[in-house]
Amino acid sequence: MQLAGHLKNLVQDNQIMAVLLGIILGVVFPHVFSPLNNYTTQLLILVFFFSSLRLSLDEIVSYGRDWRLLTNSALFMLVLMPFALYLPVLPFAPDWAVALLIMGAMPTGMTIALVAEFFGGKTSLALVITAVTSLLAPITIPLVTKVALGTAVPIPMFSMFWSLFLTIVIPFVLAMVLKSRIPKRIAKHDSLWRNISVVAFGLLVTGITAASVTGNPISISWRDGAVLAFTLPWLAILIWAAYRITPWRTPPERMTVALCMLYMNNTLALYVADKFFKDQNATPKQIMLLMVVNALLPMVKIAAARVLHKTPHIQK
Repeated sequence: MQLAGHLKNLVQDNQIMAVLLGIILGVVFPHVFSPLNNYTTQLLILVFFFSSLRLSLDEIVSYGRDWRLLTNSALFMLVLMPFALYLPVLPFAPDWAVALLIMGAMPTGMTIALVAEFFGGKTSLALVITAVTSLLAPITIPLVTKVALGTAVPIPMFSMFWSLFLTIVIPFVLAMVLKSRIPKRIAKHDSLWRNISVVAFGLLVTGITAASVTGNPISISWRDGAVLAFTLPWLAILIWAAYRITPWRTPPERMTVALCMLYMNNTLALYVADKFFKDQNATPKQIMLLMVVNALLPMVKIAAARVLHKTPHIQK
């Protein structure tokens, strides 16, 4: 019983380990865990349904009305980020510049609603930013690639909208209906919904990573290492800048915005890399960049903890 209690506390206090453990298992044992990738949609639905049981509908509506917040976030993520990552690397590593452009042009990842909670952020705000950037991405990605590369990358708009509806809207609506019918029971088992979300999220990351690595062996040259070494601190600077774009919001909200800028839709990035830039070996580069992003997450968590510690009287 004591061991079970320790394991439960480990999961609750260090949920970000689900991401890191999933990546490690996916990279080391790709053939074992790649079948999980066949259940990506089901796992996403589970993550959003159980996460939505813990959301506030009033908060979501309130954030949806802040047009300045959503405009600044969307412009920073979908326009500024891709060019900020692309241009510095272009002169000495054009192939990596393309990979960074792809990553930077992506909307917020669909599991950010769960990740935001790990950092003490606002889950409702993360969900709203996910929806807005995902709806705009089919328009902005072709424009960004056209300006940067001279050729537009078409995004399957209907498929993306359907995925958004299936994995976010339907689970959210079902969760809100349940909360309105049996609110006390839902609130009573709050920690259970959280733990189920964490497990589903860990399996999701493991499956995506394993499927991406299978057939795409990763080898890192000195030049690759130099690009990755540059990308890590540069991404950190961009995330710090993202924290500054919404000064009228509370620190947890601003930190959530910054986290949304970092936590990109890696599934879509891998799709674009594999379909349109296979000749530039873009897919393995996306996997390496995924590792860089996740290497930053513990640092962001430390920074977030300091922000929240310095502002004890904020409204959470």
